[in-house]
Order: sequence, then structure tokens, then C-alpha cells
Amino acid sequence: MTAAIVMPSASFAQTAGGDDAANTSTAADPDQPADIVVTALRRQSTVQTTPIAISALGEEQLSKLGATTIADIVRQVPGLQLTESDSGRTRVSIRGVQASGESTVGLYYGETPLTGPSGTNSDPAGNTPNLNLFDVERVEVLRGPQGTLYGSGSMGGTLRVLFNQPDATKYEGAVELQASDTRNGGFGYFAKGALNVPVVADKLALRVVGYRERQSGYVDYTRLDRDNANRATLEGGRAILAWTPSDDVSLTATALFQTQDIDGTAQYSSVLGPFRTDFQIFQPWHDELQLYNGVGRFDLGFATLTTSASWYRWDVESTNDNNAAFASVISSARWCPLYTRVALGIPTTTCNANQRAAYQAYARSKAPFGAYQPRYVTNSIQETRLSSNGEGALNYTVGLFHENRFDRVDTLPFAGDPVTGGQRDPVDNLGGRNILTSVEQTAFFGEVNYRPVTPLTLTVGLRHFDYTKTVGGEYQGYNFTNGQEPRPYEETTADAKGWVKKFNVELQAARDILVYANAAQGFRPGGANNIPNLPAQYLVYRPDSLWNYELGAKTSWFGRKATLNLAVYRTDWDEVQTSVSTLQQGGGNFNFIYNLAGVRVEGVEVEAGLRPVRHLNLNASFNYNNARLTSDQVDSTGFITAPGRMGDVLTYIPRTTAAAGVEYTPPVTDTLNGLVRLDWTYTGRMNTELRETNAFYREIGNFSIFNARVGIEADSFNISLFANNLFNKYGLNRVASATGSPDYFVASRPRTIGVNLRRGF
Repeated sequence: MTAAIVMPSASFAQTAGGDDAANTSTAADPDQPADIVVTALRRQSTVQTTPIAISALGEEQLSKLGATTIADIVRQVPGLQLTESDSGRTRVSIRGVQASGESTVGLYYGETPLTGPSGTNSDPAGNTPNLNLFDVERVEVLRGPQGTLYGSGSMGGTLRVLFNQPDATKYEGAVELQASDTRNGGFGYFAKGALNVPVVADKLALRVVGYRERQSGYVDYTRLDRDNANRATLEGGRAILAWTPSDDVSLTATALFQTQDIDGTAQYSSVLGPFRTDFQIFQPWHDELQLYNGVGRFDLGFATLTTSASWYRWDVESTNDNNAAFASVISSARWCPLYTRVALGIPTTTCNANQRAAYQAYARSKAPFGAYQPRYVTNSIQETRLSSNGEGALNYTVGLFHENRFDRVDTLPFAGDPVTGGQRDPVDNLGGRNILTSVEQTAFFGEVNYRPVTPLTLTVGLRHFDYTKTVGGEYQGYNFTNGQEPRPYEETTADAKGWVKKFNVELQAARDILVYANAAQGFRPGGANNIPNLPAQYLVYRPDSLWNYELGAKTSWFGRKATLNLAVYRTDWDEVQTSVSTLQQGGGNFNFIYNLAGVRVEGVEVEAGLRPVRHLNLNASFNYNNARLTSDQVDSTGFITAPGRMGDVLTYIPRTTAAAGVEYTPPVTDTLNGLVRLDWTYTGRMNTELRETNAFYREIGNFSIFNARVGIEADSFNISLFANNLFNKYGLNRVASATGSPDYFVASRPRTIGVNLRRGF
């Protein structure tokens, strides 16, 4: 956010140059804040001279915020939203462009865009990688469609995490340690280290990073007698090898590995009270990510050629408690005829009282109900682009992108053990299935900037996409609680090709005043559903697309001691891919993707920073976001629930968000400064369903969180005490509701206090 703009942010290593390499901030007088250098447009510029809505947080800013993952920066960036449905399951969105299906935000780690497994609901956007942000040079958040440079996953915006790069001129490194305690929970800690080694002076360097983090749990299982069950452990590391044989050539290889283990759910019962849950199935989560990337940059004089090749595999294992979902189905005996016909050998389309009783006795004998889901995604990605050098009147970036993605999910519904909350021994398989998804996509893209006169720049961007998506699956047995019948492997294919466009006008009205107008198109591929008993007309869902129109201004004042940036935007979103439920007597067990109503999003963003005197920094941001349906959600078949009506507000998108911070770093000695920092974030009111008449409609949000930090810092050393969620606010972020069951909440982490020590060398 703007705090990163007005605050100098220095990493302990400079980068090696190239598109993703830039000094974190421009040089500045001690009394004049620096402006972060970014590469969002595939060339170097600063935040204040980039004609799009962009926020950037440098390494120092991330450290002072205590940000270890993307979730820690969400409220620092206007319009950035992370919705957590449960431990390990998060969805990232920007400016209210949030929906099931392919991701609406392009999430890049270095040169690699990461997409999660599709799962059973064709929803890869529901899983966001939780990679650690230690030894990260900066995080860039580009708001609004970025498809002409970053692809179809960037219809709402792009989030880039850029690692510190090896430096072949010197040895250096850093160590960071932290210990903490969470109210209602337990002890947490992390230990992280980074080391930079020049293997061959000025030519070859290696940078390695390793970390282990234990996040304390705070949710207790009352039935299973387990405390602090949502405890999480992250372990991982990365190695980057950079070779610069000449000033015109650089080659970089990156290897990254991380595991995450979450012992149990973060949801707690509305009846039992904060952080107590009565789930009957224990719900652990394990994921493992390995990523490999190679980048070559070649300075051709007139332009720079960049080639990148990536491969990653992301494995996830999770267990779900399905008792709430099945309660109404069993009560209504929805699948009694299937059970009576198959298990009892009595042909029938309706059940009498005795048959209903027999079915319900069978179903209850299998309780508690759980589902084990192992899944994985592999992706091979190549991109080549050519970007012009220099600052002439004409500049360009053109490129070619290709990906070949495959993922698989297996579902094992099981009868649970009421004592352990796990599977019975031997395993009682209630009817499994698997789903395989493949996506192959090729795109040509480019942007051309032309400056007809000195203060005016015109930009045109185009991307041509061509994709094929195939979804297939096999049903491996009867499931008498959701109506599944055995079916051999079948697959459905969806494909499309077309153009994504962008137009931008930039006017440098004065040295410190930039105004711009932007019209950009966003696009997501369509696909295919694969769930039991789905009529043919619902198998394939169409692509959705949007246009975003934006006016913005970036200004600096009082000798650049203050910045004020403003953006006003409107987004028209058509054929929105939406997660819907089957409408069946006794409740539906399946969600799938369907094209329903259109959406219009209107909003305003404000970012401001001020450094009134040396050692004092102030920052603030505000976002107003009004995302509503532009037509009724209507399904004439009556098969699905389609409760939305024109004017309804989209779910889980706060109407307003805000943040503010103050940081004071007074000198203590000639070599030491003090540190006093206070951050405030506000999450506005959200609704959990579209219609207020929906039985599950809830209003949540409307809460403030305060974080505080005090300490002492030097050039290569700092120690601080911190308190996150200082006033221990139970801010609700998510509600899970089901007929006949209490609501289950996901809330902000309780007050966490601790000590942090960082040393560079």
C-alpha cells in the first residue's frame, strides 16, 4: 500500500537486473521518502509513475507489518480480499471480482503463475498457495484486469511475489527468530535464515533460504477432546542460482519446496461459543508444493529477450466432516428408493414407511460421515517475451505463453469412528469417485506504448488465447447418501479462442501529477462439471469476461513528503461463472459451476502517505466497492437454486475496507533507532447469501483490528515486541450454514503477543 511508497524499504541484497529485478526503492534524501521501483509493466518504473492502480510492499515494510504470508497483507492493499472457508482453503480476489472456477487473480511467484487443484467442484480458485514471504524483495498488487501481460487468470488483477536474487559481489545473509503466544491457544514460533554466496566473483552466485514456522492453534474439539486443533506447521526453503557470464546475459534457476500441515479445522460452533467446535470428524490438512523455474535474459541492445520455463506439482490431502450436509438428506430419506432397489433388491420409485425406516437405520449406522480427498495438480509453463529497451517515444512488449496443466482429485466418503474422528478400521468406503482435469492453453500477447508528445502516452494491449479443457471422471460405487451410482470413466471437453484488449491514456500533467484513463478486458476459460445425476445441459459452462473502466491520479506534494493516489472504477462482468447447488427434496449434496447473472462493480480507492518530519511516517488507504447483480439469476428447469435478483450484493465482499498506520523511529544512539508502530485495519459489512430472504443469509464483518509493535533497530539488527489483534476482536470472516445444524464461524486469530529478532550479516 502507500506505506511502502512513502517509507524507504531496503533489502540486504540488491538484485541482479532484468524484468523482475529492481532496487526496492529509488535513492532519496533522508527527509524525502523514496518511491518503490516496480516491474509490473514488464519494464522498470516507480509506483508513482506507473499508469495503473498498483500497490507495492518492500521487504522492510513486510517485516515491520509482521507479514509472513499473503494473508497478512490483505487489508494493507485496498480492494484485496482473502476469503477463508476453512484451514487451508482460501480464495483471493481484487475489487470484488470473486467467483468459483478458474482464479480471478493471477498469483505469480517470480515468473511462475500458480494455480491450485480443481477439486470436485471445478474450483481451482478455492486454493491459494500459502508460501512464506521471508527474503522477499517486494510484493506487487496490480488492480484491474492484467490479461494482456499476465494471462487469463488476471481478470481481476495480479499479485506478484518477487524473491531476493543472488548477488555475486559479496557474502551476506539474515536470520529471523520469533516466539509468540495466542490467547485461547498456545505457543508459536518460527526460525528462518537466508544466505547469499558468490561462487565465482561477479559471475555466479547462490542464494538459499530455509524456514520452519509453527502457528499456534486456538480451536478446541469438544467431542473428540482435542485442544488447539487448528495448529499449523510450515517448513520449506528455496535455492536460487544466478549466472551472469556477461553484462548482456543472465541465467537464473530457482527450486522451491514447502510443506504445510494443519491439524484440524478453524471453524467453531455458534452454539458452543468462540473457538469451540463439535465436529465429529477430525479434519487435518496437508499440502506439499515443489516448484522449479529457469529464466534467461538476453540484452539484444534494442530490446531484452526473456525466456522462462516452470514446472510445479502441488499435492493436497484433506478430510471433511459431512454430517451437517447429510443430516437433512437422511431425515427426508431422499435416496431411500436407490437403497431399497440396490441393497434390498426391491424395485421401487417411492418408499413406504418400513423401507424409509430401514434406509434411515442403515444411514445412521454409518455416521459420523467423513470424506477423504487426496488431490494434486502439475503444470508445465513456458513464456518468451521481447521488451524494448530505452525511453524512446515507442516501447513495446510482445510474447508467447503456453501451459499444460493436469490435476486429479479422488474422493473417499467413509463411515467414521466416533471415538477417534477418523476412518473406521477396516475402512468402510461409502462410494468413491475420481475427477481428472486437463487444461492446455496457448496465448500470444503484447502491449505497445507510444508517446506522441512529451506529457502524453498511449497504450494498446492485445492477447489472443486458445485453450482446451477436458474434465473426466469415474464413479466407483453406490453412495446411498448422495445418490451416486457406478459409472465408467466419461469425459467432457470445452474449448474457446478469442481476444483480450486493453487501452490506456497517460498524462504527466506536472512533475508530481500523473493522471490516467484505462479500459481493460478480463477473461476466464469455461469448463465442464463432473458430478452425479447432473443433466446434460449443465455439463459445460461458458467462459466469462468483463470490461473494467478506470480513471486515476497519482500525486506527490510538499517536496514529495506526501502522496495522494485516487482511482475510480467500474466493472461490467458478463456470463459470471457461479457456484450453484442442486435443488432436491431433502437438500442437495453437490455444488457445480454454472453461468448465471451479470455483475456490475463500482468503486473508489484512495491511498495516502505523509512524512511530516524525519522519522515519522503516516499512511492510510480506503476502498469503497459496490458489487451487485445486474439481472435476475433464473433457472427455468428448477434443478438448481438460483436465488439472486437484480441489485443483490455479491457475497463475502465488504462494501468498505480501510487501513491506517503510524510509524515513529526516533534516534536512540548514533547507531540505534527506536521503533513504535501502530496499524489499524477495518473490514466492512458483508453478506453470506445474495437474498435477504434466504434462510442462510447472515451479515458479518464490520470489525477493526489493531496491531502494535515496539522495538529497537539498527542497519543490520532489530528486536521488537508485538501484539497482533491487540484488543482481541472476534471478527467474523466466514459462516457455514446447513439445515438442522448450527452455524459454524471462521474468525480472525485471537490476540497474539510475541518477540521478534532479526539479524543481517
